[in-house]
Amino acid sequence: MSINGKVLDGDARNSQDYRPTDHQACFIFSRGSTSRDPPPRPRKKRRLPKNTSVSNIASTKSHQIFSPLLNGSETPGCVALRLNTYQRLWSEQEARTNGILREANAKTLNNVVAFIKTASPAKYNGKIPTGLILAGPGIASHGLLFEQLVSYTRDEEIGPVVALTSGEASNLKTILKKIIRNATSQIGGVDEDEREHEVSGNGPKPLNYDLQILCDYVKTRGSQKVTIAFQDSEAFDGVLLGDLITLFSSWLDRIPFIVLFGVATSVEIFHEKLPRSAIQCLQGEKFDVERVEETLAKVFNDALFGRKSALWLGSALCKQLLERQRDHVQNVQAFVSALKYAYMSHFYANPLSILLAGDTAHKLLQSKHLEAIRNLPSFRSFAEKLLDEGQPEVARSLLEDENLLLTLVNYTSHFRDATNRLLDAIEVLEISRGCLQSRASIPRSELYIKAVSGELGGSVTVRDLLLSIKRMSSDALSELLCKLAIHAGGSEALRELLVVNDNLQTLINSGNGQGQQLRSEHDMRHETLRTTVIAQKVEISVQKSALSKQDSAYSKFVNRVHDILEDYFSTHLINPQDIFLHEVFFYDLKSPHRDVFTPKPRFAIERALSAPHDYLGCDCCGIGGEALESTQPPTAILYQLHQESGALVNVFDLWTAFYAIVGGEGGEDCDESNAMALFYRAMAELKYLGMIKHSKKKTDHVAKLIWRGL
Repeated sequence: MSINGKVLDGDARNSQDYRPTDHQACFIFSRGSTSRDPPPRPRKKRRLPKNTSVSNIASTKSHQIFSPLLNGSETPGCVALRLNTYQRLWSEQEARTNGILREANAKTLNNVVAFIKTASPAKYNGKIPTGLILAGPGIASHGLLFEQLVSYTRDEEIGPVVALTSGEASNLKTILKKIIRNATSQIGGVDEDEREHEVSGNGPKPLNYDLQILCDYVKTRGSQKVTIAFQDSEAFDGVLLGDLITLFSSWLDRIPFIVLFGVATSVEIFHEKLPRSAIQCLQGEKFDVERVEETLAKVFNDALFGRKSALWLGSALCKQLLERQRDHVQNVQAFVSALKYAYMSHFYANPLSILLAGDTAHKLLQSKHLEAIRNLPSFRSFAEKLLDEGQPEVARSLLEDENLLLTLVNYTSHFRDATNRLLDAIEVLEISRGCLQSRASIPRSELYIKAVSGELGGSVTVRDLLLSIKRMSSDALSELLCKLAIHAGGSEALRELLVVNDNLQTLINSGNGQGQQLRSEHDMRHETLRTTVIAQKVEISVQKSALSKQDSAYSKFVNRVHDILEDYFSTHLINPQDIFLHEVFFYDLKSPHRDVFTPKPRFAIERALSAPHDYLGCDCCGIGGEALESTQPPTAILYQLHQESGALVNVFDLWTAFYAIVGGEGGEDCDESNAMALFYRAMAELKYLGMIKHSKKKTDHVAKLIWRGL
């Protein structure tokens, strides 16, 4: 045998150390994937009986989406009801949320549309009319804002509007193609062939990125304005954006361009990004968007304080979401996604969530559902309360009689009313604190977290409010009562405040008290310090001055308001954990949200490679405990071997150890060629994951990049 004219001798040819296939790549083909095998037999379509209805088909599909709970004993009807209830309740909540988001941007959008209508190059000294939309740092919320802007502008029929993102701006030609294509296809539905015939006629065909196409289109449509909106303008390349603005300026006498920029930081930072020649071509106005915090507060209040709310968040989960929103995300869409995931998780994993469907669920309850209710912490607390009240027979009947327990479950709406009263008390507390000028306002979300955790009742916040009410002047108290009158419809205690307010107004407008502020006996103006010297010791005492007739009458009103609100807060600010069946309408699991919205991919990958049995669920990988087994995936074996080595790993030593595990004794489990293929693939996967790389120090070594736990 000769190579390049050289003859190999027999010793070299028969040497045990030389094998031509050592340096070649190898491939493994499974027998089932060869072309000689016959094609698989086509699946037959399942024939449905004639009496199969659409509801049965929907029930089957829902059964596939939501798995049966209660150890698989849940009926398909209950599974379908859980899914339908989730879809109905969330669609209602989503519609209300979208309405809030539309209203939040409505003022800004109306101002921008009015600017587009009146803007012209002549009005701005021959420069491009420009609108800077300060949309805030939440990049995720910019998409919804510009979608609404495009919709508003098209409804007004001002002219074509094109929204651009940085992902579509690879170069100048690509941007011009998109602008021309989108602008000429919006009005009238002109397709590309008609557009080319319209603009070219019998002359030469222009290129698809030539603005002459758009110029001819604008002339035929009556000189309509062309609005170009840059959604994430700060992510565009500055040079590319400057060239595009300069090009627009050169065509401004033929194409009436209007440019809109979405700015996430500030106008000054955006100016630094653009070339000076491009800035000289722009002139316009600035538009502010409603702050994310204000919009989030509206969404939060509607989702958790609205009368149509069906599911409430627990204190731990709500605190986690708000902290993540404040410290990391800062956009409303992330909170809405988390809220949707809470709905989905609650209905997916809680079999008792069908009780939120109303009377329909009570007809489908099984014995397993009643058994699950008996295992709830709220049922245990309810039974202990019955024992403390001396009603052991009722508690035993609830454990043994399913009909009695079912009757109690039918009053789920009454238990939800206790939660609604708790939320009303939070609103009353917020309104009352708003009338105290010397007190810093507390966000409603913070009050909600304290109330749901059971920490608000009898807290310092409530005691400070009640003490401040005693020292209120007549004008401040009258203002407080007028504001509380709006929320007095559903509460007997608050309705009593209406009578107190009417009598207070009569006292203020009567006699000598007309036009004067009345002070109660608790006001510090009616207290004086008295100093007495006894046996060369000074004693200071507080002495109250005499009250007028009107102040004495006013003090009775103040004490009455104090007693009413104190009783109201003590009865309404209860711990939701004490409400029977609170697990049905409260969701407070942090771990699903933490795993989904704040994942730890490195930890998950390292754990999967270290303990593949936890993910595969097989028996073969878990037999040996922490010992390496040949049944484990090759990548997991190689990862664990490479973790036992130092910073530099000898590839031959790694291969020897790998083959000793995979091949078994004498290569009985796997031959060397197949093991080599698995070794190559595992090495490639570890390199792809960024755990190893080629070492420049030693050619036959790889460098270790990741140490577990660091």
